[in-house]
Order: sequence, then C-alpha cells, then structure tokens
Amino acid sequence: MPKAMEGKMNLQYTMSKRRKLGYGWFSSLLLCFIALTEMISNVCSLKDLKIFVPEAVIMGNAATLSCQFELEKATLYSVRWYFEGEEFYRFVPKESPPARTFPVSGITVDGTQSDATSVTLRGVTRDLTGQFQCEVSEDAPLFHTDIRQARMQVVELPKEDPLMQVDKTHITTLDNFRAVCTVGTSFPAANITWYINTKRIHRSPYQRITYRSYEGTPTFSSLEMFPHSQVLQDIYQSMPPFHTSLTVMCEISILHIYTKSAQQRILVSDLVTTISPNLLGLDGSNNRRKNNGDPDNSPLTGGAVGLVGPSTVLLALLVGLRAVSTMLHWNGQLTDRSSGL
Repeated sequence: MPKAMEGKMNLQYTMSKRRKLGYGWFSSLLLCFIALTEMISNVCSLKDLKIFVPEAVIMGNAATLSCQFELEKATLYSVRWYFEGEEFYRFVPKESPPARTFPVSGITVDGTQSDATSVTLRGVTRDLTGQFQCEVSEDAPLFHTDIRQARMQVVELPKEDPLMQVDKTHITTLDNFRAVCTVGTSFPAANITWYINTKRIHRSPYQRITYRSYEGTPTFSSLEMFPHSQVLQDIYQSMPPFHTSLTVMCEISILHIYTKSAQQRILVSDLVTTISPNLLGLDGSNNRRKNNGDPDNSPLTGGAVGLVGPSTVLLALLVGLRAVSTMLHWNGQLTDRSSGL
C-alpha cells in the first residue's frame, strides 16, 4: 500500500477517534448539567404552590384569596394575581413599594389586608364570578415560575323569604294534591327540594315535580302528589294514632351559604279515629243489648262519627263516663236483688 494512502487512512482514523471522544465528553457534560440542575431545583426551587379561593361569596362582602408556597433556599421574585387572565395585583419584594394594583373592572383591592401571600377584595360584585390565578416566581438564577387557578362564585341572595301554597288543606287518602313553592330572584338560581313528613320527594310518575327559573325572575317549583305514591302509602301506613296531617315542606338552598324553608299542613280526614254512635247512646234506640254488663257490644265501624283533635278526647271521656254510669246502675240492681233475697 502506498505510504500516502496509508497516512490518509491513519489521519481519518485519528479524527474519527477524536470525534467519538468529543461526543462522549459532550454527553457526559450534558448529563452532569441536567443532574446538577435537578439537584438545584430540588434543593432551592419553588415547591408546593397552593391557591385558596372561596367557593362562594355573598355579593357586597369582602373576599380574601391566598397563595401558599415553599421557597426552601430560593428567594421570592414576585407574586402576581389575575382575574380571567387580567393582572390586578402584584407583589415584588425588591421594589418600593412592593405591592402594586392594576385597574380591572369590578375589582377593588384592600391594600391594608394584602401582602405576598394573600389579597383581599372589597365589595365583590356578580361580575367577579370566574377564574382567579396566582403566579409565583423565584429569583435568580433559575427564575422558576408556577401558577395555580380556582373559581369563585359571587352569590346574590333573594330579598324575600320563600312562599308555599297548597291547593287543598283537607284531603282523604284517595285524593291527590298540589303544592307550589316560590323564592325571589337570586344568582345563581336557588335549588328547591321537596319533603313530606321529613321524607324527601323525588320525581316519579306519581310524584310530579316541575322547576322553572329564568335570570332576573323568581324561581318556581311545583309538587303534585297522587294517592298511589309510594311515599304517601308508606306515610299513611306508618302514621301513629291521632296523627292526622301531612307536613309539606320546600327547602331552598344556594350552594352552601343559604338555606331556608317554607311549609304547609294538610289534614287527612279518613285517618281520624272513629267511634260508633251506638257506643255513645246517640242512635235514639231504647233497645240495649246487655252482655256481661256491657250496654253495647256493637263494633267500632259503620255509622261512625269522625273526631279530630280535642273532640276525640272529649268523646272518649263521655264514653268512659257512660261506662262507669252503667256499671254503677248494674251494681245498684244487683244490690237491690240481694236485699230482696
């Protein structure tokens, strides 16, 4: 092989070897840099950024938003607050003064109650329903930045208490009835839940519930109950003695900050205890069947008179007095017969 060609091949081999060696050093340096950056990031950078924004605030009240974080050995560069992408508050410790506000419609920052970790808004309006963001940046050399966001709902409460109306105040167990519940204008619209004797009512073919709400108008809900409703059947069967009414209630709620209710009572007439008129001696008959001293052994059925509330107690007392009188009468007759003997 000619010497010129051999020298050329040796040169190419040497250059290739150096190139591979250079790539190896570059890769090693890159890995070291990444590892070093990761170590610095783990030791000195921003950690555990958390945002706390009230889920719901009543319109006109103040709202405090906070941003909690850990810097470890890093230094804070800035904290910035945004509403729907618009910056309205900034805190930079190295500046003087450190806090600055920026004009955003509907936002009024209370500077005396705001700092690096929190910002307080005065007199919130419905326009401030939306997303708030907190952005935190650490100082040189990394300038690591993180951001979190959360939603706030500004609630406008109804000015009037809820109102309930029923179409019937007296029913039997075979009747249906309807109730309507209305609550004043609110934002967001109020939620309405129905109860009968503390049992929650859900929509079904025999338990019809309607709900209507439009922005700027009162919220309306109606309940129509039919006798085949399983809830009513259970209530009627388990109703204790002398308890002869249904308590219909609508509960109004707006998120977790507003709860009120309205209720009406409906009397159920055929659940009333009945007493035979024969037992009271009110049938006008002089025919008294006597059986072991009992002036009347007729059953407590047919021809009954419905009694409600205090009347039931009064008539029960009359029954008791009549029974005592009858017993005394029979005792007197037995005494007379004994004397005759």
